[in-house]
Amino acid sequence: MGLYARISNIYVISLIMKTDKIGKWSELKLEIIKKYAKAYTRILSNENWCKGYFYIDAFSGAGFHESRNTGELIQGSPINALEIDPAFSEYHFIDLDKGKIGNLKQLVGEAPNKYFYNEDCNQVLMKSIFPKLPYNSYKRALCLLDPYGLHLNWETVMKAAELKTMDVFINFSVMDMNMNVLFDKLEYVTPENINRMNAFWGDDSWKDIIYKVNMNLFGDEYNKKEENFTKLGKEYRNRLKKTAGFTFVPEPILMRNKSNGPLYYLYFASQQKLADDIINDIFKKYK
Repeated sequence: MGLYARISNIYVISLIMKTDKIGKWSELKLEIIKKYAKAYTRILSNENWCKGYFYIDAFSGAGFHESRNTGELIQGSPINALEIDPAFSEYHFIDLDKGKIGNLKQLVGEAPNKYFYNEDCNQVLMKSIFPKLPYNSYKRALCLLDPYGLHLNWETVMKAAELKTMDVFINFSVMDMNMNVLFDKLEYVTPENINRMNAFWGDDSWKDIIYKVNMNLFGDEYNKKEENFTKLGKEYRNRLKKTAGFTFVPEPILMRNKSNGPLYYLYFASQQKLADDIINDIFKKYK
């Protein structure tokens, strides 16, 4: 049991109203990220050139989750990161939910190397955190971009790649897309959801991947869903490499619910071969 899991039961229970219920798929994701983070700090702590390595959690939550399977409290990614030894130099926790980030701050305590932001992560990362991590700073970062839906902007991902100082995990929300974007006809998608998808994808080229114009026997045009989320997911991996500029983007893990329905792809992206080797070794144990 970790350090923060041994907090007074009364205090932890008081946090439940601010926690999210998660399934086994999310528990596996937390395991994967923690395993990589342990290797990450161990390696960088032995590099003399490195002047610091940050942990950035763009959708941090309250610090704990409630297991759908058992009802038990599960340590969230911020708590896992804080328990890792060697420790990160700085911790940056972001959440748009004031209650969740407030609970996390109360739970882990304030310190000069802990930063808490109750703002949109896209804005915070671009204006407050990324500027601290230019390549010539000799600082590096592990960044967790793990929204529940289409709340991550492509320009944020592009900037993370451009810095060449960051390894990132990205949640590609298949569930949100299936519910709100990937219909039989493009005309069924609301303007609001088109805008959300455009922001996540970076442009509207996703439409050409999913829909194409066909001609029926009478010469009339109609839209047909050409491929499902699998093709979109494959192309997103290509965009991370070719458009954003990450050198290494291994095949993601597709997380499914207990009914085998697709929930999200977990992507990893880096500029370093060693990082790619480590995450591939971890991923293959979960695929």
